Amino acid sequence: IIMSIKRNIAVLAMLFSVSVSATDIEEQQLTVLKDPNCGCCEKWLQALPDSFSVSVQHPNNLTQRKRDAGISAEVQSCHTAISSNGYVFEGHVPPTLVSHYLAGKKSANGIGLTVPGMPVGSVGMEMGTRFQPYTVYEIKEDGSITPYKQIASLEQQQALSNGGL
Repeated sequence: IIMSIKRNIAVLAMLFSVSVSATDIEEQQLTVLKDPNCGCCEKWLQALPDSFSVSVQHPNNLTQRKRDAGISAEVQSCHTAISSNGYVFEGHVPPTLVSHYLAGKKSANGIGLTVPGMPVGSVGMEMGTRFQPYTVYEIKEDGSITPYKQIASLEQQQALSNGGL
């Protein structure tokens, strides 16, 4: 009987932890800091999954807010998304990668992802069939970056937009 009770407790604990993890992802909140006149930022916002609760701010001190969030000038782009648990997503990071990062696919000292600049063909920067290969970098606590995902083609970008990796 004691072994049966322990097994049932272990199963319940496992189910509870899976349930909590799924809930955390489903209810993820993002605060997006951007210029009110930026159209590509709006397109990126539209590409975010419905599972995100998004609020948008247009701060006068956008560059300073980026620095305060740990995003150096070298890796900045036009908009910054900050998750409710403090992770940052700078620029045109594919929403699928935002979801994967928030689900725990990150390094121990990672604070977020960035796509420096505004690569043609990235999410929000679509221009027909034009595409510029780009790299999504992980930002570390010490400000350094490491490659996270290389997006080499329009087809790969489209697969990411459809939830594939």
